[in-house]
Amino acid sequence: MRARLESFARQVLGPCTVEADCGWDHGGALVLRLRDREGTAWYAKQNPHHEVHAREVSAYRRWVPHLGDRAPRLRAATDDLPALVISAVPGAAFTGEDVEVHHQAGRLLRRFHEIETFPPWTDLVAHKLAELDAWVARADGLFDRPELDFVRSTLRSLEGIPAPPRVSCHFDYSPRNWLVDVGRVHLIDFEWAQPEVWVNDLGRLFFGLWRTRPDLREAFLDGYGRQPDEADLALLLGSYALTTVWHLVWTYEHDNPEFGSAVREILHGLMRGEFDKHAQQVGRHAKLLR
Repeated sequence: MRARLESFARQVLGPCTVEADCGWDHGGALVLRLRDREGTAWYAKQNPHHEVHAREVSAYRRWVPHLGDRAPRLRAATDDLPALVISAVPGAAFTGEDVEVHHQAGRLLRRFHEIETFPPWTDLVAHKLAELDAWVARADGLFDRPELDFVRSTLRSLEGIPAPPRVSCHFDYSPRNWLVDVGRVHLIDFEWAQPEVWVNDLGRLFFGLWRTRPDLREAFLDGYGRQPDEADLALLLGSYALTTVWHLVWTYEHDNPEFGSAVREILHGLMRGEFDKHAQQVGRHAKLLR
């Protein structure tokens, strides 16, 4: 697998040196950091899932160029491996809790969302219920009946919400995909990018860091320039119940029990109504700002 990826990279870049293997220990995509003979850094990525590769290449061609130097650029792609070669962007993965970085990340997400908009999603609930069934088919007994009943009922509860438009979403928007260089935020990893409701790009933050750091939430949303209303928050809660399902299937298939344990705790927290209070606090704050 690695030899074929290196061969493809050299076909694209010419003579180059592999500097590091940057793939995840739990499997998934193979990612190599390379340097060509001019000293320019690149990444070669081979994804074992053709549909994920196709989604990422589409994002790089259709949306990512609009971010300019805030994101990598696609140099080449092939469906045979499947693999792609992209430019490197400066910076290191963000691990801090800097308010200004979150404000800037909010502005960058708004910029990404404004690249393309889609008509109201009239069959949102039917689509997400079908997606749930597809993930459950791969779950191999990973869920019990109360968990699945909760996710289905939560999705069905969205039927009374007016059909929301979709936008170009990153769908894995979190600090681990922000590279920060001298305070400047760059966005990477577009393999889950797809048309989605804007608020669903807030999930990883809402169910993670924002629970204990409302100042970071406020900075981010101020940078984004929009506050979620009650319908947005209902969509976020309902959609993230589904997200926990595919995250848990993914952790099962990639043998990552630590992440899986954290995700299941979020699912059970949703079932216990713990995040309803968080959503109410966000909603009250949003009303005060309007």
